[in-house]
Amino acid sequence: MADITRDIRAALETKLNSISDLPDVAWENWNFDPKSNESYVEPRLLPTRREPSHTGSNPQIYYRGLFVVDCYVPSGGQVGPSGADTLAETIINEFEATTDITTANCNIHIRNAEREQGRTNGSHYMVPVLISWQTYQ
Repeated sequence: MADITRDIRAALETKLNSISDLPDVAWENWNFDPKSNESYVEPRLLPTRREPSHTGSNPQIYYRGLFVVDCYVPSGGQVGPSGADTLAETIINEFEATTDITTANCNIHIRNAEREQGRTNGSHYMVPVLISWQTYQ
């Protein structure tokens, strides 16, 4: 069976890109120069498993992984983490557990979406959102 990682990436990125009022996106392997006074998100796909779902002939292939979306907001001043928290919450709500993303080539099931600890990263404060997904082929 052919690997469907490209289809998985396309489905998750399309879902992310459909969020209204999403700030600029720093896509993987694209040139991006973030401005110190603007928010942005940086998604990346982390496939963690591709294996037969059972032993025997012609099994379905089980795919599982993370879609990580780092949410960046300008740091400094007296704003605290609220801007990054709001952006992370927006993404979590779009990728809520039990969400299914269906395309012509795969049906991705969102297992969970959660916020991790934020941290300052240069001129921005960043909060990562980890979206756990799975699919079968």
